[in-house]
Amino acid sequence: MKLKATLLLLVTTLLALTGCKDKPSTSETVRMAYQPIVFGMPVFVGQEQKLFQKNAVNVEAQSFTSANDMINALVAGQVHIVPGAPLVPVLSLESKYPGKFRVFAHSIMTSAKPFDRILVKKESPIKSVGDLAGKRLALIPGTTALNTIKAYLKRSNVDPTSVTFVQLAPPAQLPALESNSVDALYAYEPMLTVALAQDRYVAITPSVYCSMLEPCPLVVSIIDRDFERKHPDEARRAISALSEAASFMKNKPEEASLALVPYTKIDPALAPKVSLQNMTVAGDINRENLQKFINILVAIGELQSGISVDTLLAPTQ
Repeated sequence: MKLKATLLLLVTTLLALTGCKDKPSTSETVRMAYQPIVFGMPVFVGQEQKLFQKNAVNVEAQSFTSANDMINALVAGQVHIVPGAPLVPVLSLESKYPGKFRVFAHSIMTSAKPFDRILVKKESPIKSVGDLAGKRLALIPGTTALNTIKAYLKRSNVDPTSVTFVQLAPPAQLPALESNSVDALYAYEPMLTVALAQDRYVAITPSVYCSMLEPCPLVVSIIDRDFERKHPDEARRAISALSEAASFMKNKPEEASLALVPYTKIDPALAPKVSLQNMTVAGDINRENLQKFINILVAIGELQSGISVDTLLAPTQ
C-alpha cells in the first residue's frame, strides 16, 4: 500500500514538472542595456529610485559604448530590454529581423531643452556650421549621430565629405577638443552641460535632432518579443517600472537628474542643469509623430524604405 502511494506521488510530481516546463518563470532576471548618456535615464532613475524593486523586477543593467552594440546584444539574446535606443538602428533591426521587438515608449525632445548641439572652443575660428568644411568633428560612436550630422550638414550647404568625423566615447570627447585633436564636438547630454559649464566652449547650433522634427521621437524603448512571450509578468512589471521612471523624470526633473551621477560620473552640482529628455509612458505613444519621423529618415536617405508604426507597436501575441 505504501509502495502504491509512493509511486502515485512520484507520477504526480513528474506530471506536474512536465506540465510546468513551458510555463513562464516568475523569477527571471530582466537584462537591460544602456549607454552612459541621457538616453539611459529610465534605467538610472529606475535603479536609484528603487522602482524596479517596487515592481518586483530583478534587473541586471549592462553598459554599452554605442547604440549599435545594444541592438546587437538584443539580437543575440544578451539583453531583453533597451529603454533608450536611437530609432535608426532600431528600424534597421526591424528590417533584418521582422517582429523581433516591440516599441513601448519614445522620447519627446524639444529645442527648449536641447539634448544635442555642436560645440567649439571660445577662441575657435569656427563660428557657424558653414565653417566646419575641412575640419575634424568628434561625435559619439554609432550610425545615428554620424548619419544625422551628415544630413544636417547637407541642409546647411556643407559637403559632408569635406568634414573628418572622429567617433569617440564620451569620456574622450572633451579632452580631444581641448587638446585640438578635433576642431569641434557634436555633444550629447550630459557632456553638453559639462562642457558649457566650463565657460571654455560655446555652442554654434541649436539641437540638431529637433531641427528635423519637434518634438522629436528620436529615442525609443524596445522589448524583445520572445522574452515578452516567455515571461509576460516580468515584462509587464519591468515596463511599468520604466513608465514610473518616465513620470518621475517629467514631474521631478532636478531630483531625477541626480541619477546621472553614478552612471556618468557627472559632478552632482551640474546634474540638475542637464536637459533631460522626457519619455512617453507605456500606452501613450504619439503614433503620428513617430511615423512622421520615420518618413523623414526615409526622405534623407537614412532608411531605404519606410516601416509602419503599427508594426512596431503591435501587441506581442
